[in-house]
Amino acid sequence: MLRNFTFLCLLALTLFCGGCLRDHLTPEQPEGWRTLAPLPSPNPLFMVNLKGSLYVGVQDEKLPNLLTKLWQYDFATNSWKAKKDFTGKLTMGLSYFTVGEKLYLGLAQTGGHDLTSTFGVEEYSKTFYEYDPGTDNWKTVDSPPNTAGSGPQIGTGAISFNLQNGGLVLWGTYRTQNSMATFMNEEGGLYNASTGWNRVNITILGSPAFPDIPSNPTEFNLIKYKVMRKNGFGFALNDQVYIGGGDTYRTSMFDPFYGYDELRNNVLSHELYEYTTTKSPDGTSLVVKKIIHTPADYNLTGAHQAFSINNSSYIITSDGQLIRFTPNTNLWEKFATASPLIVGSALNDKAYFINKDNQLVEYISN
Repeated sequence: MLRNFTFLCLLALTLFCGGCLRDHLTPEQPEGWRTLAPLPSPNPLFMVNLKGSLYVGVQDEKLPNLLTKLWQYDFATNSWKAKKDFTGKLTMGLSYFTVGEKLYLGLAQTGGHDLTSTFGVEEYSKTFYEYDPGTDNWKTVDSPPNTAGSGPQIGTGAISFNLQNGGLVLWGTYRTQNSMATFMNEEGGLYNASTGWNRVNITILGSPAFPDIPSNPTEFNLIKYKVMRKNGFGFALNDQVYIGGGDTYRTSMFDPFYGYDELRNNVLSHELYEYTTTKSPDGTSLVVKKIIHTPADYNLTGAHQAFSINNSSYIITSDGQLIRFTPNTNLWEKFATASPLIVGSALNDKAYFINKDNQLVEYISN
């Protein structure tokens, strides 16, 4: 009888401690995961850190990819608070960043068609929006400089992230009113709350990574378009910029990788580009410094979410897996996650994610 009682006590203690280790981080467990409150609405589009809180923008449940709701996580009560709904129209290819404790987003398709277009092309939003958590209000702000002639600014699928106390958007694709062709912007813009938008110039050919400029048009385009990405990820660490993932530019009329499928797959899977940044009166310049190659069993294709904590970056792959990359040591690490991750952000040296089960999870690194 005593033996059975002792066994039951040990079993209860084991189950109790196991639950504690899963849900709470202790001094004996300095690195690990914790599950927090589930997000009330499904289909998150982004997560950002604003004024020490986590904010998540989600899609309309009936209209996929259309941003409608914004939620704030309350750490004190482990619950979510609904914030003012987004009333604009932004769907595919949304760009976003934070500047001066405010959220900025735009550069996407609206979900409709341009009625003034000869070919009825998709409509692009030329409006940029600002959200102020202090007043819980949205307003429109100036759009980026027009790098596409008479077409939209920057375009959909631009890469966006924070840089130098500002918000950076690069590349993006667009179509003009009188053409069926899809084009890619070759520049970008940097937004600062006090000075507004400034142009960003990007040097690929003739850079330290690609010092020679090929005279052969095919080789020229292969180098240029393997660096330029749409729907990719970017992050800044120690005054350096890193960009990768996403997809290369190609249309039914032009594919720089036609006949070079193996090269394209290798570029998307394993190449990450490091840039140096310089400021000038004319704007900001990015110059490709070097090519960083992932280990063979890593795949960055389609990845479009990344953020930094201390000296490392966290990258969410297209299938929801998590990668940590530390540039100083060129260390690549994979994490096993219970459910695929969708969006993520850093806050107070911790990583936070919304997974496929709509659960908020916290990760603390040592």
